[in-house]
This record gives sequence, structure tokens and C-alpha cells, in this order.
Amino acid sequence: MRRAVLVVAVVVAIASLIPLADAGARGRTFVNNTCRHLEVRPRYILFACGDGAFYVRQMEWGTWHRFRATGHGVFHQNDCDPSCAGGTFHAVRGRLLLKHPVRCRHHYAFGRASITFEERFLGRRRVRTKIPCP
Repeated sequence: MRRAVLVVAVVVAIASLIPLADAGARGRTFVNNTCRHLEVRPRYILFACGDGAFYVRQMEWGTWHRFRATGHGVFHQNDCDPSCAGGTFHAVRGRLLLKHPVRCRHHYAFGRASITFEERFLGRRRVRTKIPCP
């Protein structure tokens, strides 16, 4: 009888540790920062993977949690006038909110970004965008 109780106690103890290990692995949430790589707390994020016309540099993160991250940086965008090849890049400071973690390459990565500029930037004050998996 003692042996059976001991076996049950060991099995319960091991089973209780498995969810904790899994939760710890899921605790880090990444972001696709170069359209090819996932990173935690990057200083640079490229939002326009096709032409590189919209990105943020000099990111400083205030918070980085499993479900959301907030920070501020300098956002750069091409005005594409007269064309994207001949356009001019403009820059403005702003805040970035990353949210909506999704499964991406065996990790969780933020799938959406909400950006609020400190001043009107190419006619907009706020931008919301999806961030694809690489």
C-alpha cells in the first residue's frame, strides 16, 4: 500500500511540473523584425516587407510581456512621391504597441502592431498593421 501511494505521489509531482515548464517556454513572445527573423526587444522593426518603405529604429521598450509590448522609437516612411523609387523618407517619433501573439515557427510572435505618432505623419496620427510570420 505504501508503495502504491509513493508511486502515485511521484506521478502527481512530475505531472504538476510539466505545465509549468510549458508555460515558461511560452513566456517569451517574439516579433518578426526583419521579415525573416524573430527577435525579443529588437531595436529595429521593418513593417513593409515588400519595399522597405515603413520601419522603426531606435526602439526603446518600456514593457515586454507575453501578451503585449510597448515602447517608443523613430518611425520612417517613404512618401512614394512621385514614385516609391523616387520618394522621400520622412521620420517622426511615436509609440508602438505590439499585441495578439500567434504561433509562428515553434514560438509565439506578436501578430499586430498599433502605432501612435507624436505628430501628424504623412496625414495620419495612428497606424494599425498586421505583422506576418517570416
